[in-house]
Amino acid sequence: MANQFGALTDHWGLASGALSGKAVLVASSAVPVARSVVRAQDANGDPVAEELTGQTAAGTLMEVSCTYSLTDATVNLNTLKLGEIAANKIANSLNVVTSNSEVPQITVSGQTGTIAVEAPSDKANTFSIADSITLTNARRAQLLDFTVDSNCRLTGSTYTAAIEIGETTNGVGVIVAHGVSGGVVTQSCELVAVEDAAGWTPGVSWKETQVPGADEGAAAWHTASGAAEKILERDDA
Repeated sequence: MANQFGALTDHWGLASGALSGKAVLVASSAVPVARSVVRAQDANGDPVAEELTGQTAAGTLMEVSCTYSLTDATVNLNTLKLGEIAANKIANSLNVVTSNSEVPQITVSGQTGTIAVEAPSDKANTFSIADSITLTNARRAQLLDFTVDSNCRLTGSTYTAAIEIGETTNGVGVIVAHGVSGGVVTQSCELVAVEDAAGWTPGVSWKETQVPGADEGAAAWHTASGAAEKILERDDA
């Protein structure tokens, strides 16, 4: 039996590409896309036949994910993108997490073994991160595209960019085409109140979806969270 201790696969090539010298791969996963079973019933409602659907003809469609941890440099998120970033590879989610106890981590998820995507006229199949947000390898919660009030402290933040992967199946349930669409970005903050109610201000391009409230535990510092989102635009061809 092969020794799998510490075996990691950089499905997106970021550790040797856009994140080279800036982050290290700390986790990876690859799971075949599950097939569905379709069953025919007889007059009594009992199954009498079944077939598998929901994979490509090659059966190689995989759900994959890689997590990168910052090392000894800074990373600007505008160097990253989603979409069909390589042949037969679609990244559909980028998630950044910062906290007051860990260095920032970036997780990129999506599918490999996909079928080539036809781009719209004058557009590309990629969605570049437009926000100029610089992360450092410090073990602290970090500001993204927002500010926090002076009467509170930031304890955590997240930044998530996501697109949708569409698929088309033929008459027997085999996936024969893929597409990408629907780019959205969200950001959030976790705050602890020190002198007064916690507050934040998202950047001007954001739509605030959660105004910080108050979680008032007994004999504990009051906490709050905020969230905002906006459109992730498709790249031009």
